[in-house]
Amino acid sequence: MHSQRFSLGVAGVLAASLFSLTAHANSAGITGRSGKQGMTCMDSTCHGGNPSAAIPVVQLTGPTSLAAGETGTYSLVITGGPAVKAGMNVAVSNNGGTLNKLGTDLQVAAGELTHTAPKPFANGEARFDFSLVAPSSSRTVTLYASGNSVNGDANNTLDHSASTTLDIQVTGSSTPDAGTPDAGTDNPPPPDNNDKGGCAAAGGAPMALLLAVVAERLRRRRTA
Repeated sequence: MHSQRFSLGVAGVLAASLFSLTAHANSAGITGRSGKQGMTCMDSTCHGGNPSAAIPVVQLTGPTSLAAGETGTYSLVITGGPAVKAGMNVAVSNNGGTLNKLGTDLQVAAGELTHTAPKPFANGEARFDFSLVAPSSSRTVTLYASGNSVNGDANNTLDHSASTTLDIQVTGSSTPDAGTPDAGTDNPPPPDNNDKGGCAAAGGAPMALLLAVVAERLRRRRTA
């Protein structure tokens, strides 16, 4: 019996340590939890295992329309929940452009954005700013985002998270106009009819003058 109690105690300590290590590891950021791949921070191994914890509100703000190749500025805003510190993960749909960080609170990893360290709430919110460079052709792009609101005790017991998406319509195309021929292509511009070697009407003037001179000489010979 004593051995069984000892084993259960060790198992409990190991389980607690595992949750603590998981929370600590994710404090430096994590990818693959934005919702794009079907996983979010609501998973039990992250910050959503306690249904009694207050659920935060996660919002994506920024333009919902971009021209092809244009850069748009966006923000992930987290409010509610324990509201002590926050973390995030943002991804964009396949062929949806390029995500870039705008500050030291974010990092780019595997084409996604995540926090570099838990960010303290300020004025009731945690805000992460970033940019998206739109793709070069028209399409609908989706931003996927998941955000944590945590109490900062290096344990996920009382933490919670939420996820959201934002659709962006990309219009136009940044490719060159196909109707404008480039030098060296198989579609050269039409020849210039005013070229000196051409057959324009002005090019026949010297020949007419020569014929007039010959005709005048023939006329003089006949009358001599």
